[in-house]
Amino acid sequence: MLPASFSADYLVHLAAIFTLVCYLFRDQIKLRSFAALGDLLLSGYYYFAFAEPLWNPLVWSLANVVINTTMIAVLLREHRMSLLTDNEMTLFRCLETLTPGQFRKLIKLATWHDADEPTRLTEEGTMLDKLFYVLDGKVMIGKQGRLMEREPKLFIGEIAFLRDKAATATVMTAPKSLYVSWEQAELRALLKKNDDLRNAMQALLSADMADKVAQA
Repeated sequence: MLPASFSADYLVHLAAIFTLVCYLFRDQIKLRSFAALGDLLLSGYYYFAFAEPLWNPLVWSLANVVINTTMIAVLLREHRMSLLTDNEMTLFRCLETLTPGQFRKLIKLATWHDADEPTRLTEEGTMLDKLFYVLDGKVMIGKQGRLMEREPKLFIGEIAFLRDKAATATVMTAPKSLYVSWEQAELRALLKKNDDLRNAMQALLSADMADKVAQA
């Protein structure tokens, strides 16, 4: 029961305020928290403001509360980064446009390579089935007879991945290098199902290509 001095009509106004405030946030946790509070208050209005509770809208408001609360729990779980290894955390910091949840999806498909010897990642004019990211160790890039050395923390095969074409350069890793690879088919399937992750990855790959052009 509500206190006698408190009108149940206030609940609908408070619910509207919380619902409006939720749209001010880009952060999904804050947005969903205020949306859940708004629906919870609206549920109270449907229950207390009438002689008989309005069960139909009350049930749907509570359903929204349950959905938003569940999604908050999912988002909080995705934000936990404590289970990442040191190498995974370093990679996460390099892929700065990805959220923790997006990174976890990406890293599930990744294969880690700790190469003691020089390794050929791509060959100019040859189709690729993988996308690479070199985390440690310099790389040698050969293209149209020119040879260039690049520092680590860069994608390899990004043009071939984005355009589904042959590699535009031959790339060799230095000895004692650390890199990650993704199967192109698996990565494309993941990005096809996740628009936000696809946009974030495209931003990363575009920035990487722009850096290479600037250094050429």
